[in-house]
Amino acid sequence: MSSAKKPPVDNPIQSSKEDVLGRAVVAQDFARSIRDLDASQGIVVGVLGAWGHGKSSFVNLMKEEFSSDPEFPVVEFNPWLFSGSQQLTDVFFREISAELRIKNGSKFAAIAEGLDKYGDVLSPVAMIPWFGAWWDRAFKASRAAATWWSNRKKGSRPFREEITEALLKLEQPIVVVIDDIDRLATSEIRDIFKLVRLTASFPNIIYILAFDRRRVEKALSEDGVPGRDYLEKIVQLSFDLPAIPGELLRSEVFAKLDPILEGLTDLRFKQQDWSDIYFEIVEPLIGSLRDVTRLTISARTTIQALGSQIETVDLIALEAIRVFRPEIFEELQKIRSTLTGVSDSFGNLDTTRQQGEIEHLLEVAGDDAELVRHLIRRVFPAARRFTEKTSYGQDFVAIWKREHRLAHISYLDLYLGRTAPNDLITFSLAEKAYTYFADAEALGEFLDAIPPEQLEDVISGLEAFQNEYPLETVVPASIALLNRIHKIPERAHRGMFDIMRPDLVVGRVVLRLLRRIEDDAERERAVRAILPHLVSYSTQRDFLQTVGYQDGAGHKLVPENVASELETEFAARVQGQESSVLDTEWDLLRVYWQVAEAAGEDYVPPALTKPDEIRALVRAARSVARSQSFDSRTVREEEHLAWDALVRVAGGEDNLLAAIERLREADGDTPLIHLADRYASGWRPKDF
Repeated sequence: MSSAKKPPVDNPIQSSKEDVLGRAVVAQDFARSIRDLDASQGIVVGVLGAWGHGKSSFVNLMKEEFSSDPEFPVVEFNPWLFSGSQQLTDVFFREISAELRIKNGSKFAAIAEGLDKYGDVLSPVAMIPWFGAWWDRAFKASRAAATWWSNRKKGSRPFREEITEALLKLEQPIVVVIDDIDRLATSEIRDIFKLVRLTASFPNIIYILAFDRRRVEKALSEDGVPGRDYLEKIVQLSFDLPAIPGELLRSEVFAKLDPILEGLTDLRFKQQDWSDIYFEIVEPLIGSLRDVTRLTISARTTIQALGSQIETVDLIALEAIRVFRPEIFEELQKIRSTLTGVSDSFGNLDTTRQQGEIEHLLEVAGDDAELVRHLIRRVFPAARRFTEKTSYGQDFVAIWKREHRLAHISYLDLYLGRTAPNDLITFSLAEKAYTYFADAEALGEFLDAIPPEQLEDVISGLEAFQNEYPLETVVPASIALLNRIHKIPERAHRGMFDIMRPDLVVGRVVLRLLRRIEDDAERERAVRAILPHLVSYSTQRDFLQTVGYQDGAGHKLVPENVASELETEFAARVQGQESSVLDTEWDLLRVYWQVAEAAGEDYVPPALTKPDEIRALVRAARSVARSQSFDSRTVREEEHLAWDALVRVAGGEDNLLAAIERLREADGDTPLIHLADRYASGWRPKDF
């Protein structure tokens, strides 16, 4: 991976080659102006800016200019390496003296030695046993207690004069850089400025302090004395970093997101939605280059993991909320159902609780309430009924699912849980199946490879594309789907209100396919093209019922005379030849019943000599009745047989009983035979 494509890192730039803000020239000019100042009495310079606005980078650009002169030493003191007020005092002078020895041991020896002694005298804890890492590591080995005590009795003045004399001999001042002061604890910020004040008047020492003015002023305020007054007595020259232009931050967001998105296969990115989401949700949360880096680092893993499964613009919007407004993100997780639930078709549901949840979310958002409103409008439109009185119905749920939006509860759950719910797994298969719609054979092979228990949900998921079905896919897709009704297993434990059956699941998709053809003549041609390729009589009958005029079932997709013609031809086929695919006949009872009704007194019942035919017939007559009492959650199930229909189709009860005996001889006493025996003995359901 090239450096341009590596994930961003939240580190300050080190040189002008990395400068994207155009600050190098300004920083170097400022550094040169500092070098030209009279430092005979010491100077304290402040580089001021809010957190994340590039103070460290600006200081590094200044150091680059200082380093152009080898006689101009720059010493850095990192207060983060030391914790606590006492330890800062102990190590401050010692660290600076050590750095000077590294820079040029002989040239700065006297200054380093003087700073060591000066620090010893000022240190309040240097002789307390086991206090501080400095005592443990260095003091015992380098100084005797008697020497320290002798220096201590002399006071700090002799050593200060010694340091001053050595500093006056320097041709160039020493620059001491102290960065990240605003990240220290309040007490540590105070100690840093006290230490600087102790040496601020040393000749030829220039302090460059980088900090957030507001944070430091607040830390220095004490006993009614404003921190600003205290700060102005110490800092003589300051440079306030200008705010980064929004256009530049915007370009940086795009520049750092592009490498993340590049190379990802099957990435979902709806370009037309990106502008609204960026300007209304993402950009208001970004105030610095550090924010840009935080967002891109945080979003990288999410996009790479989910960008092919969930719309990326939605992911970026939620990642921005998660990174910069975690309190809002926490509330969003609690009300995911409210954010994604559409309104009831009849407007009867009480939405008081959901309305309260949205209002609480806006209260938590505070000054960001308008941003949350934009988030609802762009990412969770179902919740607009609580903010804008705009309602969405069930049709939109299918659209959001098809587009992989977080507006659909399953995709929101996937994002929040990072584990795909079962319905998304099957929907991903539905999306793949949809790509084969123009090829009946390829679609059939794909569906056959799907585990049977998932097939119903996969086919049901194809409804999400109903507004996009290409006309050329109507015939091949219908053939492949209809010929697989028998492969969908009946679910053993459907709920009380689950009325779906395999034929209804497939029929809904086929109906929507045919309705894509608006021209009546073209639709008739499609029906005539589909029918000869339907293998079983059960599927042919079901298809003819869908396109025909049967009350409560037909959708009148062809002229009535055409429907009648096709049904007559079908009855003739059934009476003329028994099914050659009895193992795939899933509704043979209705097939024979329809023929019997059409023929009336001329109906000739089938011989029912083959066990496969008898089994298919009795199996088609079986159903499961479900009931539930008002005082119980238990759903009771009872198996029924359409006994009278079987008797009619078999041409009498004696014929039926004889057929059942033949089936018993072939299969033994199966549950299906036992159920038939109960009816043969006179048993009927209580509500018969």
